[in-house]
Amino acid sequence: MCTTLLIVMSLSLFLTGCLQESKPQIKAKTSAEDPMCNPTPIRYQKWEEMAIAEAKAVKGVDKAVAVQIDDELDVAIEVSNFNRFRLETIEKEVSQALKKKFPETKIHVTSDKKLMNELQKLSNEPWAGEQEKACKQKKKLKKIEKDMKG
Repeated sequence: MCTTLLIVMSLSLFLTGCLQESKPQIKAKTSAEDPMCNPTPIRYQKWEEMAIAEAKAVKGVDKAVAVQIDDELDVAIEVSNFNRFRLETIEKEVSQALKKKFPETKIHVTSDKKLMNELQKLSNEPWAGEQEKACKQKKKLKKIEKDMKG
């Protein structure tokens, strides 16, 4: 009798432990609820062209790519030959020239080739007026910015 009772109790404890606990469903955050995407991000292509021209005006810069979404301007520069020896100086010159031209904008400058390629891809993408797609593009830019900072 005692063993039967012990078997029944252990079996009931075992079955109770195997039942899945029901967890409340967590609703995925949509881009409309994301504070980074409210209001809809805006890309300033005219300012990007001005930033590229300003960056190329700095001696030693061979190529430049720029993307500006809202108040974030990301610029990647390509420097070749012996100018690579003064790479940090050139980056600072580009950054200072852009800060003078765009004082209200947060500016990020890099000479990393991988980041330049990523920025070029983002630059070539047509700007989406829809909030969700624009938000995805802004998040891509934020990731590139994060990589720029190391």
